[in-house]
Amino acid sequence: EDVAAEVGMMLADVSTQKDVVRVGNADEILAAKQAGKIGFMPTLEHLPIGNRLERLDQLHSMGVRLAGITYNRKNYIGDGQNERNPGGLSEFGIETVHRMNDLGMAVDLSHASTPTAMDAIEFSKAPVVFSHNASYTLRPNGRTRKDEELRACADKGGLVCITAVPNSLSDDPEQDIECVLDHYDYMVNLIGVDHVGIGTDTVVGDHVLFHHYMLGRDLSEMPAAYLNGQESPADGKNIIRGLIRRGYSDTDVKKIVGGNALHLFRRVMA
Repeated sequence: EDVAAEVGMMLADVSTQKDVVRVGNADEILAAKQAGKIGFMPTLEHLPIGNRLERLDQLHSMGVRLAGITYNRKNYIGDGQNERNPGGLSEFGIETVHRMNDLGMAVDLSHASTPTAMDAIEFSKAPVVFSHNASYTLRPNGRTRKDEELRACADKGGLVCITAVPNSLSDDPEQDIECVLDHYDYMVNLIGVDHVGIGTDTVVGDHVLFHHYMLGRDLSEMPAAYLNGQESPADGKNIIRGLIRRGYSDTDVKKIVGGNALHLFRRVMA
């Protein structure tokens, strides 16, 4: 109930902004763009439903169209990426994935453990998404995804979006957009350009201090104060510049920067 109230307040705030409109599918996104407005799609990084499936319907009625099934720890659905001995989806988790499919809510696996992610890909009746991840092969850590997960997602018609969070892709004290672009190259080569998108997961302001104060991360674990060229969501255009510089065609750039996401939304959302 508290979460529902918070979501409702958030959507009410958005509705007062005349240049911002709530969108719930690909057609509404394109309509907002054509009208010169900003399309806002409500999403949740993890599902706050406990063990009550009907809460999915409530969230969907408020406009939520994409949700992570877990965060870092275990819940009734499955295991998060930081569990010491992770398992897969629970029986309730399978019901949750199927209900999300029926409602037209995209299943996001960004913080799921590998067994839970693989189960969700198998049991989902629709393509799934890793909305803000990167390659474990290039950067082994708890937030990146292994090749088996990435291939399974793509084989199901899903989408993998590349993060640009400082210290997630490099341990260097000075980091820049090149380490982000390396993950685009790797992902395109591994699963194909039709399954890659942008998912920077960055905030306006100091992302490192956000991790420190909000997530309790030790500053000594985060060697770089920022990622040069991706210091905020406003720097998204630098990804486009980087892809062009690395030889991507106009057609492929359009797919990565939004075309693939729209294609996924058309297949998943009502």
